[in-house]
Amino acid sequence: MASGNITPDGLSSVTPIVKTKYTDSFQLGMSKQSTRCGFFEAQFYRCMEAFGTKLGRLHCDLEHRDFGECLTSEKQKKRYDAMRAEHWKQYMNGKNDKVYENHVELGQYKPDWYRYGNLGR
Repeated sequence: MASGNITPDGLSSVTPIVKTKYTDSFQLGMSKQSTRCGFFEAQFYRCMEAFGTKLGRLHCDLEHRDFGECLTSEKQKKRYDAMRAEHWKQYMNGKNDKVYENHVELGQYKPDWYRYGNLGR
């Protein structure tokens, strides 16, 4: 049986005991909706709302992992480290002459602000 703010499976919820018209506005700081991860957060909470807390842990695992990856960028960092290690290994074996091949030099790349109607916005 659920009573108060405790869900049936023992997980505590973050909803306040007394709801007023100001409680939702104070929780905006905990949300990621204004960041690049807002879409993944919305997908995760939409799935959790559809399945509930017990079944949501089972069925919303993909959305939860996508949201966590967006927050931490762990896979992106591992991929970058693997590429850098492979490039360094090739450089040490003599297959590459330079440490960075096809590297854009500082000031070499200048964005075209008028391409596709983008005026610097």
